[in-house]
Amino acid sequence: MKKSWLMLVVCCLLALAGLGLPAAEVIEISKSSQRTFAAPTLSIRNLEGDKAFCEPFYRYLATCGWFRVVKGQSDYVLDVKGGDGSIAMQLSFGSNPVLRKNITYSGNVRRAAARAVDELIADRFRQRLCDSQLVFTAETKRGLKEVFVCDTDGGNLRKVTSFSTTCVEPSWMPDGKSVVYTRYSLSGTDLCETMLDPWRTRRLTSFPGMNVGASVHPSGDFLAMIMSIDRQVELYVKALNSRERRRLTRSRAVEASPCWHPNGQTICYVSDRSGRPGLYRINANGGTAERIPTVGSEAVTPSWSPDGKLAYAARIGGSYKLAVYDPVGGSSGVIANLPAGDWEAPSWAPDSRHLAASRRVGKHSEIYIVDSKTGVARKLLNFKYSQSSPDWSPIRRD
Repeated sequence: MKKSWLMLVVCCLLALAGLGLPAAEVIEISKSSQRTFAAPTLSIRNLEGDKAFCEPFYRYLATCGWFRVVKGQSDYVLDVKGGDGSIAMQLSFGSNPVLRKNITYSGNVRRAAARAVDELIADRFRQRLCDSQLVFTAETKRGLKEVFVCDTDGGNLRKVTSFSTTCVEPSWMPDGKSVVYTRYSLSGTDLCETMLDPWRTRRLTSFPGMNVGASVHPSGDFLAMIMSIDRQVELYVKALNSRERRRLTRSRAVEASPCWHPNGQTICYVSDRSGRPGLYRINANGGTAERIPTVGSEAVTPSWSPDGKLAYAARIGGSYKLAVYDPVGGSSGVIANLPAGDWEAPSWAPDSRHLAASRRVGKHSEIYIVDSKTGVARKLLNFKYSQSSPDWSPIRRD
């Protein structure tokens, strides 16, 4: 998201007329009343294996947030041996073993390290996090944005697009094997999908006018998107592999940033129908839109978590902060008192606890991973380009 949520729409209408390294920097978000979770401490008694395994394993474990890695006395003690296609782990609570796990792998040792840490998290907390990926855009040249993908620790960074025109608003397909994004061209905008392995790209839309802001249905069969095919910026649902479409909104307002509820039946989106950008939800089959209670003077770029919470960027006191709407209690509030800068475009992790978001200070923006329980954020990677619009993939299935 840009500082003004309407910037992309304006650009579309006008059109119609060095690799980074994982970052170790961790900043602590200001204390808030929501910091109620104390991660159990964990010490590593033995970590054996070659550098290709040990380094990513330790980094995933240290940054996952579910354990606090310490030296000396701790709640949990971990012994790990990895390499040559196998990983053996023993996790003890005090002096009592609570998990013994053997994992075999072939090929990608980084993924094996991520899966191993996920096994620890799953055993203790019934969640997984590390064996997933992040997609985002980076401004590689003045006025040119391209799509990049990296692992959750900031490693394994690679470029997805290599066009001579800007690509923005990337989102994952549910299988985590391809990404969908908006591509600018001389004739307007369209939606494209790029499969990561093997690499290939196809165009998903060819309608006249604006085709932007795609969010993929949990089944992978439909897109929620913004189009101006009827000379009005409206919300549509389109079949992924055909031209079949359904218009959901009909007003003079401008819609943007649709996202699917994990049940696949409801869409949240941004509309300025009240005079300022706010969040609305509507049934995917159509009907009357309902306003979602939010904090701040504006609410933009929503993201639904796997367990049904809605994160968004709220404009408060002249800047954007991250906020969450909880449909269970119907309440909405800021999740933390963030440091200076605009925090925008949140995207939930598979564990419904962590968020990827962009933090803009001045003209430069970077991706941070925010822990909604502890109020701690870490910069994703050291990258010379300004980054924005992160989207977090599901846990990989293969």
